[in-house]
Amino acid sequence: MRAPVYALLSLCLAACNVEGYDETSEEIAAANDELIGGQPALETQYPSTVLASGCTAAKVGPRHFLTAAHCVDDLYTATVEPWFGPGGSYAVSADNTPPISPYVNLTIQQTYIHPQWIADCAAARAGGAPDCGVNVLNPGYTPDLALVVVNELSPTIPAAVVDGAAVAVGDPVVATGYGCETPGGAPTNVFKIQNLTASASSILNHPGSYVSGAAINDVAASYVLTPGYAASTSYASLCPGDSGGPLYRQSATDLIVVGVNAYYTFPSAPGSNPSQTNWHTRLDTSARYAVTSWLQALGVSVINGGTAPTCTDGVQNGTETDVDCGGTCSADCANGDTCSVNADCTSQSCVAGVCQPQSSGTACSGLCTGPTVFAGPSYNSGNLGTGARCFETTANLTGANCGSFASGRTFEVNGTAVTCNGSNIPLPAKRNGGYCFEASAGNQAWAYFSTW
Repeated sequence: MRAPVYALLSLCLAACNVEGYDETSEEIAAANDELIGGQPALETQYPSTVLASGCTAAKVGPRHFLTAAHCVDDLYTATVEPWFGPGGSYAVSADNTPPISPYVNLTIQQTYIHPQWIADCAAARAGGAPDCGVNVLNPGYTPDLALVVVNELSPTIPAAVVDGAAVAVGDPVVATGYGCETPGGAPTNVFKIQNLTASASSILNHPGSYVSGAAINDVAASYVLTPGYAASTSYASLCPGDSGGPLYRQSATDLIVVGVNAYYTFPSAPGSNPSQTNWHTRLDTSARYAVTSWLQALGVSVINGGTAPTCTDGVQNGTETDVDCGGTCSADCANGDTCSVNADCTSQSCVAGVCQPQSSGTACSGLCTGPTVFAGPSYNSGNLGTGARCFETTANLTGANCGSFASGRTFEVNGTAVTCNGSNIPLPAKRNGGYCFEASAGNQAWAYFSTW
């Protein structure tokens, strides 16, 4: 992943405790990390935030990850980078300290960049701009937004919701990110958070700022503004690696996203100081560009006010896997509804993301015939050859991987397709008490999978 000048955010955080949390052994251990200051997040804090392909992102739907446009765009062609196209690999992790593990390896269905960014990028390049970075952000104050939609579910990562209500000046918010710890430094992959307060547009009127006059209000119409570490050591600054990270409303119980880390201003030359201000792309219905409706049309969980979704509001949102059921709702989902795990379904049978009637068969019943049965959990298939293969086990597995599958050859676990590039693969819930591994016919003969 490239690291352009405007790539943002690891929190240059002030040394402080997060209000509402007592000091624990985990916090004490985290405090020994080499930090400028600030609060490394606990495992339980803002778990919808993930490290993803060099940037930070937030899960905001069953298969939806919100990040910055400049994390996934081709800097020169006003398009999505090829490796973020359909079929590409998108590895995410909600772990909060390095070495980051485990990653969940997902397959990209489609990556969407906000159309205003694409239009402004194309116009900038046509006008002679060398690239679509600062040359897009500065003149048009374009929404720096992208949405990565994947094929697989990731039930271990809870989904946040996007709030369509505007953030008012003075509202308490929480900045999050996985980026660097010193200006111009490399990302450290430590997940950090900081309580901040949304600021008025006048915060942009400071020595060294490149925003002045009417442009100050233009920026505020597109971005939530927060104070940076250069303004006071009680604040936080964005830094490379934090780009795309979510800005949350402060809440003890709900995961409500109100912005996406995008840009900043400095008291002097970038790289020599932390930022004076931070810019987070606005997601509300009053923003300069149509953002909320764009996200909602793509399947993102959106609420229009400051109240978190409920399990009786008639729409799929929050942790629900279908309308008002699954996730943390007390109501289980009916057969045919979308699910993530068996517990989401009345039937207690979730197959390939859909609730199914209970079956008295085995893991591979209805999926393939004549499976090779192994006791496990430690198993290596060896070379699979070029024909279709089927394997079954009732073992309690903790992980699996697969690799050397040529283009066009598929591999499924309990009916769900996974990407086989040598990395670990997500394991779905057991099906009829076990796991069914299916390889379609095709190249290469030395394709394999293993479990443990």
